[in-house]
Amino acid sequence: MDIDINEILNHPIVRQILLWLALGLGVGIVAKIIIPGNEQMGWIRTIGVGLLGSFLGNFLAPKLFDWPTYNPFSLPGIGIGIAGAVVLVVVNRIVTKS
Repeated sequence: MDIDINEILNHPIVRQILLWLALGLGVGIVAKIIIPGNEQMGWIRTIGVGLLGSFLGNFLAPKLFDWPTYNPFSLPGIGIGIAGAVVLVVVNRIVTKS
């Protein structure tokens, strides 16, 4: 039984998961650059902050500010996601007192 890595990577679900992980990592890194600090956040936590910030930003912004709903992978969606992740970095700093 041979496993073809290209076949696995080209599966739509795998590609979607990899895309979300890349978005989370990118948004998390940008948020940490905007709010520099001494947080001990590894890659997993950075991805988590980016994903959660992107989700919260894109979910809450239209409800709070009467904005249209954006695709999280669009330029406005990424910007809103970064804003959400920045808020999470600040909340993390307050909670962990770092």
